Amino acid sequence: MATEVGSAPGMSQLQSVQKAMALPTVEAAVGQVGALYTKVKGAHSLLEWALSTAEASVTFAAATAAPYVAAPIAAGDARVAAAIDELERRMPLVAEQPKVIVETTKQAVFARLTPQLTKVYGARDVAEQRVKSLKELTWTKANALLSTAYGQKAMHSVDTGATYAMQILNHYLPPSQEETNGVGAEIVAAESDPALHTVQTVGRLSAVAARRVWANLAARVNALRDSGIELDVRRYVTALLAALHLAKVTSEQQQNDEAKNPKPQTEAEPAKSGHHSDAHHSAPTTTEKVKSTPEAKSNTSVNQ
Repeated sequence: MATEVGSAPGMSQLQSVQKAMALPTVEAAVGQVGALYTKVKGAHSLLEWALSTAEASVTFAAATAAPYVAAPIAAGDARVAAAIDELERRMPLVAEQPKVIVETTKQAVFARLTPQLTKVYGARDVAEQRVKSLKELTWTKANALLSTAYGQKAMHSVDTGATYAMQILNHYLPPSQEETNGVGAEIVAAESDPALHTVQTVGRLSAVAARRVWANLAARVNALRDSGIELDVRRYVTALLAALHLAKVTSEQQQNDEAKNPKPQTEAEPAKSGHHSDAHHSAPTTTEKVKSTPEAKSNTSVNQ
């Protein structure tokens, strides 16, 4: 339809239309629209008849109104033509081919954004380098501390505790068949990297404990389901939380009662100590016991 309208009587003589059609971008756009319109128009005979009728109506209306709107159209045409000339003077790029316009615009955008992107990437690289340096420094300090005598004792305590905890886990929460068949990650030797050895030891213990607890819980739930008992997890968790809350409230109430009614101090210990001293003074000594015997009395009379 654009092609037909552009070829209407009087339209081709307008300077604004001629200057706009001279622009490669406008010409390409009009060509594509015209090709699409022609394709749609020829798709069906009914469409062709309707569009042809509309074109004839528009052409007749334009020819009928041309003598009455000639002066306003001429004034507007002059202004639009002047605006197009000014646009070409300020932006010579509009007179280039569409591919050239797209490529030039892309290069301009890249030239404007490249410095900003370079700053952002540079700041990110500097931050990553600082974090990496800080991590390496911290790791080195940790290895230096663990290499001392106290560090070796602490690391030995961690290894011993982890071994004992693993034995307890194996006793109360034995490993499942999948865990037994699976191969765990090897822990780095303490001589090569003490910090990594400690981290891996604690991490493996935590992972094994969590895995076995959940595996044991799942096995118990499955066993209850197999025996015909359906376990409602929500009700179980709700009851557990209620029990914990009740225990907390009871403990707080007991502490408050003890704070309000303190127990009176008794005089038992001083009395006991006095009784002990009296008993100590009243009890006869060994010398007195010996003198009271008959043999001692007879020896005393002989000596006299």
